[in-house]
Amino acid sequence: MFRLGMPTLIEFDSLEENINLCCKLGLDFIELNMNLPIFTPEYISSEKLKKLMMKHKIDFTIHLPEELDLTSFQPSMRRGHINRCKEVILWASSAGINILNMHINNGIYFTLPESKYWINEKYEAEFLTLFLDSYKEILLFADEYNVKVCIENTCNFFLPFVKKGIDLIKELDGFNLTWDAGHDAKCHFRETNVFEKLAKKVTHMHLHDFNENGDHQTLYTGNVPINERLHFAKKHNLSVVLEIKTSEALKKSLINIDTFF
Repeated sequence: MFRLGMPTLIEFDSLEENINLCCKLGLDFIELNMNLPIFTPEYISSEKLKKLMMKHKIDFTIHLPEELDLTSFQPSMRRGHINRCKEVILWASSAGINILNMHINNGIYFTLPESKYWINEKYEAEFLTLFLDSYKEILLFADEYNVKVCIENTCNFFLPFVKKGIDLIKELDGFNLTWDAGHDAKCHFRETNVFEKLAKKVTHMHLHDFNENGDHQTLYTGNVPINERLHFAKKHNLSVVLEIKTSEALKKSLINIDTFF
């Protein structure tokens, strides 16, 4: 059976406000977004997180900051980002949090007159070496602390250099995926085949709809096959973040699940 959670909402100023909504809606967990400074190890201790989980009978997952680049061609920057990942893994493990969500950084591109050219495509061999080395280090480290690092699609799993990178690490211990259903729809479902082929590696899901207004829309208002994704989540016992980022749209999405699923 799947478990349903919510993202941390920008409309709130504290973790407690997010917890109150989570409990009111009967959700199982909150994904702490480290892009917000109030959800970092420096701001909130693992001991406090643990106490809050016990008090309110909810769980947390963590969304790593999106600027992380484990394949940066600048060695000191890359090492800093790897070390930050390790710090967060230790923080999560100490709190009893076992899922970390992260993006693959596509890197920089040159804008040409009629297209864009990714630097990681130009220097693919170097990129793939760094990709394997960095993710192997992080995944093995996380595995030692019983933390699952789940790699999320961000409309990039069809990029050749990213796809090759995933192929390099898919058999590593500790390799897990987050299926972001809204991002997949945004890029015309060009990422679906990756998750179908690696279904046993999918641990986490971000569920939101996509329509003419963009992604992160209320469920059942766009072209994401919500029921199919929920059945997949149920079959594979996933944690599912309802990644709709206002309280009202989140409430409406839950009503729609009750109505249509």
